[in-house]
Amino acid sequence: MKKRIHFNLFDVLNTIFLVVLSMTMVFPFLHVLALSLNNALDAQRGGIYLIPRIFTFDSYYVIFQTPGLIRSSFITLSRTIVGSVTTLILSAMFAFTFTRRDFAIYKPMKVLFIVALFFGGGGLIPRYMLYNNLGLLNNFLVYILPSAINLFFVMILRSYFLQLPYGLTESAMLDGANELQIFFLIVMPLSAPILAYVVLNVAVGQWNSWQDTLFFTTSSDLKTLQYQMMEVMLKSEARQIMTRAMMALRRTGIQSTVNSKSVQMAITIVVTVPIVMVYPFLQKYFIKGILIGSMKG
Repeated sequence: MKKRIHFNLFDVLNTIFLVVLSMTMVFPFLHVLALSLNNALDAQRGGIYLIPRIFTFDSYYVIFQTPGLIRSSFITLSRTIVGSVTTLILSAMFAFTFTRRDFAIYKPMKVLFIVALFFGGGGLIPRYMLYNNLGLLNNFLVYILPSAINLFFVMILRSYFLQLPYGLTESAMLDGANELQIFFLIVMPLSAPILAYVVLNVAVGQWNSWQDTLFFTTSSDLKTLQYQMMEVMLKSEARQIMTRAMMALRRTGIQSTVNSKSVQMAITIVVTVPIVMVYPFLQKYFIKGILIGSMKG
């Protein structure tokens, strides 16, 4: 009985702790959402926490009327999709090759893998010089090629591939299947949980990335949504957006109900919601991938 009471008390305290922890994460998001949906002039009086007092979509109207942000959204979406697929396929192929100890250059590849894993990357200046020599500066491929093979995910994928029954690939080889057929028709379908884990992590990284835009591009056509948000957070871009919006609203005879802060809040919601919407569908794979990494990594 004492053990049962102790166990129930732990469940109650654990539930309370998790609820409080969840609220600390959810409350800032709801607060930003409320500010983005509230009349900016009214929000200056304060008192907006979770529910808008004067509901309006004007801040979002301003954002989607800005051509630069629409193009930045397209660039971000493109790099997220292309980068995620590229990294997944190439990293998985490299990991699959790395499971074959009879591969001709297995040992040199292993040494190269270890050296690159612990000492790869280099500094910003060597990377800039390398990208310049490869013609990647002001090129969309600068978002894709440098991260095409992620060695951390290679290690995770290799650990997962090694636990697959070797008899499956051996029987396929006896039936005449080549390595590519084994990889795409047997290994990949059986590795859905770990592949979803890798895709989710790569997609989040690509979606949130902005430093490569800052360092390796100067063309406005290659600006990403996160880079635009960074500029807005510095307020200078937000003021320009607001000024253009106010001029447009004056021409239509509508009173302005936005300011730089409301634009910042709205952009924060716009760049956050897509990941928030996708994550619940892949959460079970994400948890399974973490467990695999903790046991095999």
